[in-house]
Amino acid sequence: MNSASNPIQVGVENYEGLLVEKSGIEPQRVQRFIDLLFQYIEVVPGDELYPYIEEADAVIGETDPDDVLYVACALASNADIWSGDSEFDEQVAVETHSTSDVIDSFDTR
Repeated sequence: MNSASNPIQVGVENYEGLLVEKSGIEPQRVQRFIDLLFQYIEVVPGDELYPYIEEADAVIGETDPDDVLYVACALASNADIWSGDSEFDEQVAVETHSTSDVIDSFDTR
């Protein structure tokens, strides 16, 4: 899928300049990283997400209600979460990875 047909990837690409600035990585490498990353990102349809909202709320709702949908998506798709938010470390329902973990796993250098 090219980024023109994936609105989420287009949204990330809108921050490419900031990613270059903050990471110190060359723009071409950042774009390669984004392309590679989106080979692993799955958009979860609402009808698949809905059955997991209650479970996700029980897992993280009291800690951070804004994170319920992220946990529900991960549960619905049997996926991990990439976040720098330490509140995810307080739950055990889904595995989480920090940004440095993700960068290290791709090692685009």
